[in-house]
Amino acid sequence: MFGLIRSGMATAMHELSVVSNNIANAGSTAFKKSDVSFSDLYSTATPYSVPRTAVGQGSNVYSTRVSDGQGGIVDRGGSLNLAIVGAGYFTVSPPDSSGAPSGGLFFSRNGELTIDKEGFVRSPDNSFVMGIAAGADGVPAGIDPAGLSRISVPFTVIEDGKEIPLSNLEIASDGIMSATYGPDDVRTIARLAIAVFPNQAGLKNMGGGTFTQTDASGVAILGSAGDIGYGTLQSGAVETSNVDITKEMTIMMRSQQQFNGAARLLQTNADMVEKLTR
Repeated sequence: MFGLIRSGMATAMHELSVVSNNIANAGSTAFKKSDVSFSDLYSTATPYSVPRTAVGQGSNVYSTRVSDGQGGIVDRGGSLNLAIVGAGYFTVSPPDSSGAPSGGLFFSRNGELTIDKEGFVRSPDNSFVMGIAAGADGVPAGIDPAGLSRISVPFTVIEDGKEIPLSNLEIASDGIMSATYGPDDVRTIARLAIAVFPNQAGLKNMGGGTFTQTDASGVAILGSAGDIGYGTLQSGAVETSNVDITKEMTIMMRSQQQFNGAARLLQTNADMVEKLTR
């Protein structure tokens, strides 16, 4: 009896922890909530059991999975604020101790990008945003994992012996980044790489809205925004959290009632044991 009650309290506490984290991040950009599922613990039922004797031994946390549901899209302004509408993740590489890309790839839906003092495009956690740089003809090639590099935006270009400063930056719905120098010198810089996975729910959450691939998620399939199976980019907007506060509060109240009920059962069990051992 004690083990059964304890399992009920443990699963309720786990769900409360997950729901509390969801609610705490309801205002976080591109946050993906987690869902908990439970299973019967070591049921004694067999194909030959009499139904009334088939008693389980409590509950167990079966899995905690990240929901890949689309969050809302809100206008934020600024060409470096990007929202992915549909499937896909931005491909980023965290810096190593020297400040260069570590070589490992992480994935994020948070499109609040910035440009550092050296011109490199960075994600909110300071990782380098990866893509394919434009070639000599000014056109980025297709997304090839071997050709991925950090995206760099020159602040000035030399034209007729004069330095012309960057005056505007645009990112199209297909991920093509274009920079304007002076009044009308438009140059293509790069194409952002977008990643999709065979099983997005299998990604490992690294915190801060960043994920890494696992055996469960499968290997990242890199492509361009707008391709078949990939979402499009919306510049001047960001994706909000996909947390539904009303639903999460309902789950929290249910979990609290489960925990309180199990706690009362534990107290009753303790009182019974005390009376039997007097």
